[in-house]
Amino acid sequence: MCFQDIKAVFVGGMRMVTYPSAPIAFAGEKCLIWINQGKGAIMTTRVKWLLVCFAVLCLTALYSFRDFAPVRVIGTKLSLGAQPEPLMVQVARDFPSSTAHIFSDAELRTFVVAASKAEAIDDPLQRCLAYPDPPGSHWTHAAVVAYCQYRTAPYITFDQVKALIEQGKSAELDREMADALKAQYTAPYAYGRLERIFAADFDNGSLDIRPILDAWKRNSPNSAFAYAASGYAYVAMAHDARGGDYINRTSQDKVDAMGRLLQRADTDLQKAISIEPRITPVYAAMIHAGGLELGNDYAVNAAQQGLRQDPGSWIIYRELLWLSTPQWGGSLALLHRISADAAAHSATNPLLAMEKNTTLVYEANVGNCDCGLPTLPYEFPYVLDELASSTVLAAAGRTGWQQNMPSIAVVYLSEALRFAPGMADARFQRVGALADAGVTDTALRQINQLMAVDSRNYDDYQQRAYIYLLQHDYANAEKDLDTMLTLKPADRWSLEQLASMYINQTHQWDKGWDVAGQLMQDVPDDPEGWVFRATIAQQQPRDGLAETVNDAIAHFGNDPRQRGVLARLKRMLTTGAKPTVSSGGASSATR
Repeated sequence: MCFQDIKAVFVGGMRMVTYPSAPIAFAGEKCLIWINQGKGAIMTTRVKWLLVCFAVLCLTALYSFRDFAPVRVIGTKLSLGAQPEPLMVQVARDFPSSTAHIFSDAELRTFVVAASKAEAIDDPLQRCLAYPDPPGSHWTHAAVVAYCQYRTAPYITFDQVKALIEQGKSAELDREMADALKAQYTAPYAYGRLERIFAADFDNGSLDIRPILDAWKRNSPNSAFAYAASGYAYVAMAHDARGGDYINRTSQDKVDAMGRLLQRADTDLQKAISIEPRITPVYAAMIHAGGLELGNDYAVNAAQQGLRQDPGSWIIYRELLWLSTPQWGGSLALLHRISADAAAHSATNPLLAMEKNTTLVYEANVGNCDCGLPTLPYEFPYVLDELASSTVLAAAGRTGWQQNMPSIAVVYLSEALRFAPGMADARFQRVGALADAGVTDTALRQINQLMAVDSRNYDDYQQRAYIYLLQHDYANAEKDLDTMLTLKPADRWSLEQLASMYINQTHQWDKGWDVAGQLMQDVPDDPEGWVFRATIAQQQPRDGLAETVNDAIAHFGNDPRQRGVLARLKRMLTTGAKPTVSSGGASSATR
C-alpha cells in the first residue's frame, strides 16, 4: 500500500494514523501510533511519516530496557489538554490472561450469599466491613477499612451548610469545617474527612448553590473554608460550562465561559490558602483548573504546594492521575509513575492503595470509554486485584453487564454498592446481571425490594417479568407483562413475550392469536405478528394459515429484508414444518 493511502482520523480527541481499514499496528497489534491534534498543530505529510518512523525506532530501543510492563511514551510532561500535545507511542500491556481469575459459578453463588448476608446489617460501617471481597482478590485490608470509614462516616451535607448560612450561623459552619480539617490530619480513620465534604457538597456546577456560597463569603470574610468552597464550586461550574467533549470539538463560547469561571475560581482558591494552607481540596481544584485551561505549570505548582502540606492527600493524587491520562496530555508512563507515587504513601493514608492499579484500570478500559483502547472485561479480576473506588467498581460492573459477562457484573456492581449504596443504576443493573448469571432467586428478591419503593416503574416490571420467564413462572410473568402494557400501551417487547409464552409454553392459543393480532396492528412494519399467527394456525391447528401467509406476502413482498421470513412462512404452507419462533422464551432485551 502506498503512503498516500494512509489517512488520519480522530479517535477520542487524538489523531490516529490509520490505513483505510485498520490502525497502524506492530508486534501483533500491540503498538498503536498516536499523533495528537491540538490547536494550531499542522504537520506536512513527510513530517508525519518521519515522526512515526522515529517513534517506532524509539520504541524498539526502549523496549529492551523496560523496568515494568511494556509501556513507553515519548513526552511525559503534564500538559494542557487544549494545547498541541507531544507525539506518543502507546503499547498495550500484555495482560496475563492465563492467570486471570475468572469467577466460577460456585464462587459467584458463595459471594452472593455472603453479600446478601452483609447487606442485611443495619449499621452502615459494619455492613461495609462485613462484605466479602471479590473471589480470589487480594484487597489490602487497611485500605478496605479506611474506605468503609470514609464512605460511611457522617459529614455535614450541603442542605445543612445552606441552613446554617441562611440562619446567620456561618461561624458555626466554619467550626464544623475546622473540626473536619483537624480530624483529617490527626484522627484515626478520618482520612480525607474534609476532602469528602468538599467532594460531596461543593463539586456542583449548578448555579443554584452560588448564592449560598457568596452569602457565606459575605458573612465570614476571613473564612478560608468559605473561599475554598466557592473556588471549588467555580471549577465545577467551569468544567460543566466546557462540556465533556475534546477541546478541538468544543465551541469558543464554551471555552470563553470556562475561562471566566476559572479566573473567579483562582481568586477564591488563592485567598483560601493564604488564610489556611492545609485545605487540600483547594489544591485539587487548582490541578483540575490547570488541566481545563490555566496550564501545566499552574497545575504542577498546585500539586507541589498541596503535597508539601499533606504528602498523602488522596484528593490531590486523584486529580494528578486524572491529568496524567493520555486524553489530558499525559501518558501511560506518567500515569504509572504517579500511581506508584500515590501507592507509596498508602502506609500513611491507606486510601491511596486504591491507586496502585490505576494504570491497569486505564489500559483495560474499565469504563468502556471511547478513547482508542479495547475494553477487556475478562481481565477485570486481575486489574481489580486491589481495592478501587466505588466509581471504578461501578464502571467495571456496568461494562461487564454490557459485555455479557454477568459474573463480572454481579461482583463489581455489588462491591460498588458496598461502598455507595445509593447508586440506583448499579442496583438495577445488578438485578439483571444476577438473572443472567442464573441466580434468579436473589434477583427476584432484589427487584421486589426496588418495586416496594416505586411500584409503577416500567423498567422494574420488565426486569421482573424477565426473571419470572427464566423461572418458568408464567402466571406471574403474565401479570407483569399485562401491567407493562397498561404503563406503555402497544409495547413491542411485552407483546412479543406474551405471544411467545402463550404459544410455546402455556399453549393458550386464543390469547396468543389476539396478542399476535395486536402486534400486527401496532407494529405493522415487522412481520413478527404474522409469524406468531401462522405458528398458531399450524400448531393448534386452526383455520387461517393460508390467509395469514398471503397477507404477510402482500405486506412485505417488496421488502428485501424480509425474504427469509417470507420463505419460512411459505414453507409452512407447503411442508407443514413447524417453524422456530424468533422471539421464543425470555429475551434479555431488559439490558
